[in-house]
Amino acid sequence: MTAGAPARSGNLVLRILDSPLHALLSGHICKLEYTGAVTGVHRSLPVEYAADGDRLLVLAARAASKRWWRNFTGAGRTLTVTVGRRVHDAHAVAIAPGDPGYALQLASYKRHRKAPQDPDHRLVVIRLLDT
Repeated sequence: MTAGAPARSGNLVLRILDSPLHALLSGHICKLEYTGAVTGVHRSLPVEYAADGDRLLVLAARAASKRWWRNFTGAGRTLTVTVGRRVHDAHAVAIAPGDPGYALQLASYKRHRKAPQDPDHRLVVIRLLDT
C-alpha cells in the first residue's frame, strides 16, 4: 500500500457518508470535523464509533502511529460530528489506559465493538452537546 492510500480511502468514505449511499456506513462510521490544535487546519475524518447514550466512543488503535486523537488530549476540544445525516456540536476527550474513567468507557465500548487487541490505543469520548 502506498503512503497516500489511507488518505484516499478516507476521502472515499467521506464521499460515501456525504452521499445518498450514507446508510451503508452510517450505522457504525461517522465524520469528525475539527480544527487542528497545533496547525489550525480544518480536518475531516471518518471513524468507526460505538454509540452509548449521548456519547460516541472511538477507538484509536496503534495510537503511536496516529496523530488525530492528540487534538483531544487534556481537557479536550470542541468538534462537529455527523452521524447519518445529522450534524452535532460535540466535545471530545482522549483517554488512555489507566486514566480516570477509562475502565468505565472501555466497558461501554466493548458492549458494542470488539475490545482493543493492542495495548497502544486511546479511547476518544465524544459527548454530543445538542441531543
